Amino acid sequence: MALATYSDLKTSLANWLNRTDLTTEIAEDFIVLAEKDFNSKLRVRKMITQSAITVDSELVALPTGFLQVRDFYILQGGVKYPLNYITPAQMDQIKGTSTSGMPSTYTILGDNLRFAPVPSSSYSGIINHYKEFDPLSSSNTSNYILTNHPAIYLYGSLYHASNFLGGIEPNQAGQWEKMYQTALERLDRNDKEDSYGNAPLQQRSDVSVAGSFNDISRFSTNNNS
Repeated sequence: MALATYSDLKTSLANWLNRTDLTTEIAEDFIVLAEKDFNSKLRVRKMITQSAITVDSELVALPTGFLQVRDFYILQGGVKYPLNYITPAQMDQIKGTSTSGMPSTYTILGDNLRFAPVPSSSYSGIINHYKEFDPLSSSNTSNYILTNHPAIYLYGSLYHASNFLGGIEPNQAGQWEKMYQTALERLDRNDKEDSYGNAPLQQRSDVSVAGSFNDISRFSTNNNS
């Protein structure tokens, strides 16, 4: 059957698992587990978004669905001032000597961004980051993954179900895991291939960059290590 909607996916899971006793709530749990798993593994262009953040205190909440920073800067007077990432431990070390002013560094502490120096005013922050795909629900019946890569949802959910339900042959569970990983790899490979075309890069003429971005900020996540 076609996997066009959340309901289709739940019905298909019950059919593949051959479980007439599979309740809607249990099927939904397996789908959530698949979503958590592929969101942690995938980093593709469809996950990239831009969020505007008001930087006006030492701690500012992360954007909803945040996964990983690509770049982060303060925009003031048409100039980008890059923010450099440091670890939480490094932030603790410099806080004793930190004064107030326009922030130049940040770290991620739990569900918050932490800045140094402490903002002396209200600044406009722009963060380009990876965001989780919107989860499926009764009110959000489809998304990019289900529409374009339904095998990720199907085999990911079946694989997670096989870890909890009895009566599933190990070979079958292993096959579902393999097909799930293959679907993830196919999406990742296609995304990388599509990312490199022959078109030249274009830079906006109305925004200049002050200094250079610190590459480490491209890989900062909400990991407190």
